Amino acid sequence: MTRAVFIALAALSALLCEADASPIRGRLLLQDVFSHESSDSLAAALGARNRNDLLGDLRATWKPRRGAWSFNIAYEARFDAGDGPGYAADLDALHLLPPAPPPTWWDLTDTFAESRRLIADQKIDRLSVSYAGAHVVIRAGRQALTWGAGLVFHPMDLFDPYSPDATDTEYKPGTDMIYGQYLFDDGSDIQLVAVPRRARLGRRLTGDASSFAAHFRKAIGQLQTSWLLSRDHGDLTAGLAIAGPLGGAAWNAEVIPTALNGGGTKISALFNISNAGKAGGRDIRYFLEFYRNGFGVDARRYALSDLPPELVDRLLRGQVFNTSRDYLAAGAQYQLTPLCEVSPTVIANLNDASFYAIMQAAYSLADDLSLVGGAQIPIGPANSEFGGIALSRAPGPYFEQPMRLYIQLRAYF
Repeated sequence: MTRAVFIALAALSALLCEADASPIRGRLLLQDVFSHESSDSLAAALGARNRNDLLGDLRATWKPRRGAWSFNIAYEARFDAGDGPGYAADLDALHLLPPAPPPTWWDLTDTFAESRRLIADQKIDRLSVSYAGAHVVIRAGRQALTWGAGLVFHPMDLFDPYSPDATDTEYKPGTDMIYGQYLFDDGSDIQLVAVPRRARLGRRLTGDASSFAAHFRKAIGQLQTSWLLSRDHGDLTAGLAIAGPLGGAAWNAEVIPTALNGGGTKISALFNISNAGKAGGRDIRYFLEFYRNGFGVDARRYALSDLPPELVDRLLRGQVFNTSRDYLAAGAQYQLTPLCEVSPTVIANLNDASFYAIMQAAYSLADDLSLVGGAQIPIGPANSEFGGIALSRAPGPYFEQPMRLYIQLRAYF
């Protein structure tokens, strides 16, 4: 089946729905980002120590419905104008990591402008048909799915989780999958997912590149439990999550063991606790989260070339975003005024004593217009994750997390 046939079938499904009952909704995001790295960084060696980029993202969504049937299509157009495209091209030319596998089955992205100062593309980010009955939900096509209850880290989320430093978490990237859910009378449910993928562009679908998962949720007394069993990229991944109240607070614990196809087992884990209250007469929500990255390097100092292959695979797939083992994150969302909220977060690498500080503020200009600004500051010595990781054991530049300042304008329609 070609991409054109896939799109034609989806369009035919849309014609079966009531278009006049579902207007097109969307969002326009414009963002300016300044990035800075040290004089010892790889970026400085490539002549890109200071970078500035103007980014745009236009998203339009249509969700018609007829009875138990519904259709979801989302179109997205993006551009990056500035120093970023050239720097990304220079990094790719160094081949520091192997090529990333295709994130999803169908290639529905069209890059229509590409140079050292501009890259622009358009894609179909949602394209699915759904049936929702009293007990059964079936959905096929490009869609988003989230599992786990992590606040900064998301080890139980197998499908395009957000990175800890993501500045836009309103729309998760879509993944081509077949999804089924059965709802039990007691409120529990089971979800079954099949995510077909190719190991490389142009190759056929393979079981080792695909994912098949079952996720079961059930309340036991005051506790909410979630159980996961999956074959993900050839590895067997399980998961258990338990969440419950603690006084006025809420806690969540997750354990995710992975039996690697090549032998050995890696165990990731997460625990968080969150609460809400008043401070200075204003609303505040705050949390603390511990994360054990079972794929991370347990050494205090290491080079990029020392990363184990199972960690590199997950970095390339966007399932893991950190290279070390143990992390502690603390954060809050504080309402300065009814129209303005600030969200500070600090991530500490407990293995090498480096830190990542995040501050974001959101101001509502109107019902459909918001201004968002923030800063992300890595803190740590050289040869630490947030201070800069050496490319190899030989002396040389460091691969750094940049210091970023950004401002966004978000308009909704």
